[in-house]
Amino acid sequence: MKVEASTFVRKLRQDARNLGRVLALPESTDPRVLEAAWQLLSYGAARCIQLFGEPEQILEIAKKNGIALHSYRQALRWSQPSDATLIQNTREHFAARAAARGKPLPAHELDALAQGPLEQAAFLLATDQVDAVVAGCVATTADVIRAALRGVGLSPGNRTVSGSFAMVRERPDEPKQHFMFADCGVVIDPTPDQLVDIASATVTTHRALFPQETPVVAFLSFSTKGSAQHPHAEKMIQAAKAFQARFPDVDSDGELQFDAAIVPSVGERKAPGSRAAGRANCFIFPDLDAGNIAYKIAQRLGGFDAYGPVLQGIAKPFNDLSRGASAYEIAASGLIAMLRAKG
Repeated sequence: MKVEASTFVRKLRQDARNLGRVLALPESTDPRVLEAAWQLLSYGAARCIQLFGEPEQILEIAKKNGIALHSYRQALRWSQPSDATLIQNTREHFAARAAARGKPLPAHELDALAQGPLEQAAFLLATDQVDAVVAGCVATTADVIRAALRGVGLSPGNRTVSGSFAMVRERPDEPKQHFMFADCGVVIDPTPDQLVDIASATVTTHRALFPQETPVVAFLSFSTKGSAQHPHAEKMIQAAKAFQARFPDVDSDGELQFDAAIVPSVGERKAPGSRAAGRANCFIFPDLDAGNIAYKIAQRLGGFDAYGPVLQGIAKPFNDLSRGASAYEIAASGLIAMLRAKG
């Protein structure tokens, strides 16, 4: 059943339709995933969907759940348990990557990895046979990240995996509001260097999702420009300075309280002359407590839609999901992953 989409998701669909990407959905026996695949194909947002399992079994699951996936059978690709070539290629891929890291894996572990849908999806992504992967409505976040790191690896120049959310509020009586919140899902207590990685990845995600808007980064704290002295505030000061040194072309500042970061009059009063105060749209939180709590408050009390988590820092798009994700949310995550793919 098609769900009435937000303006943001409709725009994602249109942008993805123009790209013609191939999306892998390794948790293919879950009806929500099959419904998401149907949504993406019915709107023409994906050129092809890679599913994992026996085709007739999966199509029967779809049929029993009222999902007309068979109508798009020509746009489906299959990774089957009996595909010895895929299993062998996945095994060799993971063996080579482990050896290159100086941490070779025992044969029994490689055998198990080679038959895992997450790992097979990672192999297909790493070798450009698919453009993006979305998983996590069945697997844990740890399993998704592990497969992505082992099979795809980190983005060049980045050493940190993080999870951001696109926060969107669309109301007829006010301008659209688009923000990025990070990290909201992975790093519990990031160091200044990790915060720089998180901010850099969040800027990249912002540019992919909101190409008409300029990213402006705020490193958030309970303090603004020295209004309080504490190691927690100092961490954000160090992160902001390091980010500014590495990315001088991106408007950024810190440490900033949230009101100083988003309200122009408050920003001017608390941080006069700042390049980010009062107009930030990429918010970098000091720890996972703050980020996770903030996005859920914005979602539940502020009326924002939260799209994510967008798994950042991986060399190619390998998105995570909440295990409670709906088909609509899985499809939206697929759209975001496809838009973040390069080439």
